[in-house]
Amino acid sequence: MNFIKFWVWSPLYVMILLITYFDIMLIYIFRDPDTTEKVWLIVHHLLMLVVIYLIFKTSTTKPGTPTYFYTEDDPLVDLRPICKHCFLKKPLRCHHCDSCGKCILRMDHHEYWLNNCIGQNNYKYFFCLIFYMTVTLEFYICIYLIKIIESPPNGAIDTYFIIFTVPLSISLNLLLIPTLAIHIRLILYNQTSVEFFEKKQEHHDKGVIANCKELLGPGCWLIPI
Repeated sequence: MNFIKFWVWSPLYVMILLITYFDIMLIYIFRDPDTTEKVWLIVHHLLMLVVIYLIFKTSTTKPGTPTYFYTEDDPLVDLRPICKHCFLKKPLRCHHCDSCGKCILRMDHHEYWLNNCIGQNNYKYFFCLIFYMTVTLEFYICIYLIKIIESPPNGAIDTYFIIFTVPLSISLNLLLIPTLAIHIRLILYNQTSVEFFEKKQEHHDKGVIANCKELLGPGCWLIPI
């Protein structure tokens, strides 16, 4: 049982190790920063704190599951399908997650990197996580490259690790950018990943502003609260 728990959480451990590795390498090459570099490091670590906070919130916030409350005022409740696993009437846009073993309200997808479903209650945290991870990694790549171009490494072992960090961070960024673009598109059209990839014909588009308010809240859409 302990091995199974470790296995399902292992992608999150890998993510934490990558964040730690990147931070160690950044501190290593900025061993004696000037005033400008200190500002860069402060900005980077502030962004990193936001990412860590969003990882915690996305992975621990329950996505939302249906109860009688969600269907009692639904005029079409008798037409709603019953989940063959949970034996509950599924509200509109609700799907059963095999990994979680329960129905998820407005299910987007199951996120194995965070060992949690992304649904009605934590989608904003997930979107902000992808956004701030992309911004943080791009900022990291910029200041990292500027530093090693100005002060090329001259050691044997440290040169390998310093150079290896560049393609690794760029590769991760190339994965994050399309993911962010896909979810921006989903928000603009008020779709979930499930609806997009299953080509559902249901239409929930209420206009760009209304869609953003529905999915990201009425306030500032990129403030992760």
